[in-house]
Amino acid sequence: MKSHGLLHRSLYALAGLIAVGICAAAVALLWMDRRASWTQAYVSASNLTEVLAADIGRTIHVYDLSLQGVIERLQEPGIRDLPGATLHRFLFDRSASAEFLGTILILDSDGNVVYDSQTIEPPKANFADRDFFQVHRDSADAGMYVSRPYRSRLRDGDESIGISRRLSNPDGSFAGVVTGSLRLAFFRERFARLSLGPQDSITILRNDGAVIARSPYSSGDLGADIGQAKAFQQFLIRRDGAFVGALAPDGVERLYTFDTVPGAPLIIDVALAVDQVLQRWERRAMLIIPITLALFASVMAQIVLYRRETRLRQEVESQLERQAQTDGLTGIANRRTFDETLQREWQSAIREGQPLSLLFLDADRFKLYNDRYGHQEGDELLKILALTMRGKARRPRDLVARYGGEEFVALLPDTAQDRAVEIAERIRQAVVGLHAQHEDNEGGIVTVSIGVATVTPKPGDDASVLVEAADAAVYQAKEAGRNRVMAADA
Repeated sequence: MKSHGLLHRSLYALAGLIAVGICAAAVALLWMDRRASWTQAYVSASNLTEVLAADIGRTIHVYDLSLQGVIERLQEPGIRDLPGATLHRFLFDRSASAEFLGTILILDSDGNVVYDSQTIEPPKANFADRDFFQVHRDSADAGMYVSRPYRSRLRDGDESIGISRRLSNPDGSFAGVVTGSLRLAFFRERFARLSLGPQDSITILRNDGAVIARSPYSSGDLGADIGQAKAFQQFLIRRDGAFVGALAPDGVERLYTFDTVPGAPLIIDVALAVDQVLQRWERRAMLIIPITLALFASVMAQIVLYRRETRLRQEVESQLERQAQTDGLTGIANRRTFDETLQREWQSAIREGQPLSLLFLDADRFKLYNDRYGHQEGDELLKILALTMRGKARRPRDLVARYGGEEFVALLPDTAQDRAVEIAERIRQAVVGLHAQHEDNEGGIVTVSIGVATVTPKPGDDASVLVEAADAAVYQAKEAGRNRVMAADA
């Protein structure tokens, strides 16, 4: 018999190893395929990010050179003595023709327009409220500055950013600003050339989190700021790299690859929707997984059948064991379980030097109740009393059991007598509160008498003294008039 069981266990172990091996091979294959799909997407997005960053960096560098050229020409001796048309042509002959470059303005120290690349007669406008003016006014070493997006006042609200440099007097004091507006259409035109998925996105933003342009385009992106987002810290920690997060307002999780724009305080990221990155891999996985599961099921079939029979046998055994420990009528512990638990808790109380309390409950005039209302109603009353006791003695180690007939006990480990009496009184009051009809009892309702006994046992003491004391206390309660709690002498 032992060799037969050993053979079966060996066969099941071998079958289990084969099944696990099949699953492990499939998981490894899927994992490598997933990593390959992820790496391919990362490399493609990273290359695209690098190309866009270089392209935008070159364009901004060209615009910056135009501004520097205007500054150099302003410093030419006698420049301001030239006639208006000649001065305008001399200042802006190359700058004004740059693609996507809007108006180049020269502002004085108060933010008023002094020269305008679009017209010889500059408009009467003031830009002291713009950040591209304030940053140079407040800092002498700001260098080239890229502003937050704004709607142009001179071009009917055209969405733009300002690229600006400081003008200084010979003594270094602030003399004004040269600024050129770069239309956001420049970025949208660059992004439109690319083929992206419906949930993919490209974003150009400043290194403080201000969004400049995003594809797909939304007018709500103008002035958006993600500087407070935790995922944005990834942009600041590293100059380039990748991470997975949800930065866009739509909440879609994406693979973000990003790079800094050379020579400018800008960051560009290409974000691929994770669902789309893994879409092809998921289709392949949907083919591999069913095949793997079929192989796994075929190998495991015998084990499942065997385990099923074993489990059924164990369930039957467990059910029989529960029935042996549970009172069939009330569903609480039976006398046998109480006796076993009492011995265990008695020894524990001896070891730990803790008090052990016992409540002994007896339904008042229960025989008369049965005679008047019938045994079926009597059984229902016993169930109610059991539930009431269990609801009041509900600590993990507390045990409520049916002792016999209409008698119940509650074993309360580590419980002093005053606390035990308090619990007993709650049980008694709860039974009174049921207002269950009992015409042959005082008050016309069901009541109980409860005896309480508490012992701090010593080595050599017998647990029966606790039961006897509680039993004697309940009889004292009945003799004293029933419907009361009586505690045995210590």
